[in-house]
Amino acid sequence: MKFAALKNVWDRELRVMFSRPIYLFATVFVMGFCYIFFLTMMKEGLPEKLPVAIVDLDNSAISRRFYRELNATQAVEVVSKCSSYSEARDLLQKGDIYGFILVPRDFYKNLLGNKRPEISFYVNNTYLVAGTLAYRDMLTMSTLAPAAYQREILRKKGMADDDAIMGRIQPIVIDSHLIGNPWSNYGVYLINLLLPGVLQLMIILMTVFSIGIELKVRSSREWLAAGNGSIVTALTGKLLPYTILFSILGIAGNVLLYKFIGYPMNGSFALFSIATFLFVVAHQAIGIFMIGLFPVLRDAISFGALYGILSFTYAGFTFPIDAMPPLAQGPSVLFPMRHYFQIYTNEVLNGAPFAYSIVYYAALLSFLILPFIIVRRLEKALINQNYPLK
Repeated sequence: MKFAALKNVWDRELRVMFSRPIYLFATVFVMGFCYIFFLTMMKEGLPEKLPVAIVDLDNSAISRRFYRELNATQAVEVVSKCSSYSEARDLLQKGDIYGFILVPRDFYKNLLGNKRPEISFYVNNTYLVAGTLAYRDMLTMSTLAPAAYQREILRKKGMADDDAIMGRIQPIVIDSHLIGNPWSNYGVYLINLLLPGVLQLMIILMTVFSIGIELKVRSSREWLAAGNGSIVTALTGKLLPYTILFSILGIAGNVLLYKFIGYPMNGSFALFSIATFLFVVAHQAIGIFMIGLFPVLRDAISFGALYGILSFTYAGFTFPIDAMPPLAQGPSVLFPMRHYFQIYTNEVLNGAPFAYSIVYYAALLSFLILPFIIVRRLEKALINQNYPLK
């Protein structure tokens, strides 16, 4: 590979990049917008004050107290006091609330008579996050309310020791510790998947487009000539500006998340930045493979978009790979997002030694073999220029 030929292709690609707005739009603007959008949207970490309703058919002192305590929780806000189950159900079906609690008639009377009255709550889990959070707070309050009443009864019976009272009410105390994300911050949970996911999609599409457009406009021979007839030099010079640009965007995102915003980083930032670079070149290799396999721009773009969307699923971030059917688990190794997520889990969240992640670094490197499989097919397509006109 001659440096002069490489520089010719590099200079040629820079002129193309700055002459077509789509190149910078699909790189800098898209990623910048995604960082601003997702970080702004998830600034609070968790959704707060989700609208719920209460149907208080008892209207006693304890049911009104229960309403006030529920309204004081962080995740939900009681926006409506309904007079009937039907009214609350209509609000739920319209999407005005995410759930409601039904306090039955004679609730206080049955509580005094030790008849174990029931509190019912209904949640719309069509909205998974909102429904889960509303369910959690309503369940917590419905558990704490009887405990508070039982504590008052024991005090009136002459039991003055609060420790003894709590021992009767809650003999076993659960001490929970959330590893990696102790704040239950949905930003930490989602942004570390969404932003690399958008990045890998842009890398694949830009790689396919930058090569495929040469075929479409029949400038591929000129591109090869700039690389002194070497397909390796031509590919390296064309993709190197994007490698640098996407690596800067990825590592800058890491700096923003872990150094400025303060997301947890329990391992080596340098090692994770290396993983980000390998993540970039692995997806560029996949882009080369796709345009070489389907040397028609529209076909390769469609295949690349499908592959990029599937990467979100096979990352195993929201739905564990181990819980998938056995036949669906195998293809997960074909997606760099999966290996990058494993490195993220080991390096960023767990702070595990490098030995635990070395196999995933090797997996990212293995994707660099893909261009060599189709390099001759791609070179033939560039020379022959048999691009379909329709």
